[in-house]
Amino acid sequence: MTTDNGGITTFSAGDRVVVIANPSTRASVRAVTSALTQAVPAGVRLDLRWTPGPGTAKALAMEALDIADGIVAVGGDGTVSDVAAAVVGTGMPLGVLPAGSTNIVAREHGIPANLRGAAGVIFGPHRLLAVDVATCNGRPFLHMAGAGFDSVLFDNADPELKRRVGWMAYLPAGAKALTVPPATYTIEIEGETIRTLSPLVLVANGSSIIRPELKLAPSIRPDDGWLDLIVVTGTKPHELASVLGRLATLRFDTSPLVLHRRVRSATIATSHPVPMQLDGDVVEHTPASIGILPASLNLIVPVNTEQWSI
Repeated sequence: MTTDNGGITTFSAGDRVVVIANPSTRASVRAVTSALTQAVPAGVRLDLRWTPGPGTAKALAMEALDIADGIVAVGGDGTVSDVAAAVVGTGMPLGVLPAGSTNIVAREHGIPANLRGAAGVIFGPHRLLAVDVATCNGRPFLHMAGAGFDSVLFDNADPELKRRVGWMAYLPAGAKALTVPPATYTIEIEGETIRTLSPLVLVANGSSIIRPELKLAPSIRPDDGWLDLIVVTGTKPHELASVLGRLATLRFDTSPLVLHRRVRSATIATSHPVPMQLDGDVVEHTPASIGILPASLNLIVPVNTEQWSI
């Protein structure tokens, strides 16, 4: 790779870029292959590897660390998070080719939603942005973790419907999630213990939920060394619906039914185990130990993008 005095980076002849691609996403294998092969510059070697099944993206990425000059994740936010788990802390540049139902990680960083545009960013001039990576019970995630309503929402979204209609597949799942009873939480953060009944607890490293325009708070950033803990204290379905309705006005965190804390670490315990989603995949549960690895991932982003303005 080469980097000029302005911090603009490009892959150079002789570089090897390993692509970890999930074949079960919304994009077809043919479309992904076409976008990559048309964008890769002469002399840059493209090594395309398809995941053989769920949970294999991290292992494939780890195998590539010793031979790659850059790694690209192709898929939804869960696939990107799995690949990032192998790359975090290594200094390896990570590119994203968004092919999932929400693609929030890519969209918050100005990466084009279409395959050819995103491939053009990766294989053309770009910048490397050092972003924070959060952890839940030692498992890295890039954007957001959630327990309660959030985990039920993602767990109940129909996979086939997500492939066909994208983020709208979460609407029927959201209606069902509103009826899930709250749990009793004990949350330990720096200098404070929160004990409350809640239908939804979020740990945010980015500001958007489902869609870029639906934000928890405009102040949340993935490069400031902090995580944002959001606890909804309204326990009735209509109270939770009222809080969620504030997403469209960017005033979610100003609701009297929301507690908002900035933290670097936290422990989340419940009266009974509650599933937790990490970047859209329900892969953990309470009790949960939350942490942050500041500026630990080099993300490939467009040269002229005003970050987190979407």
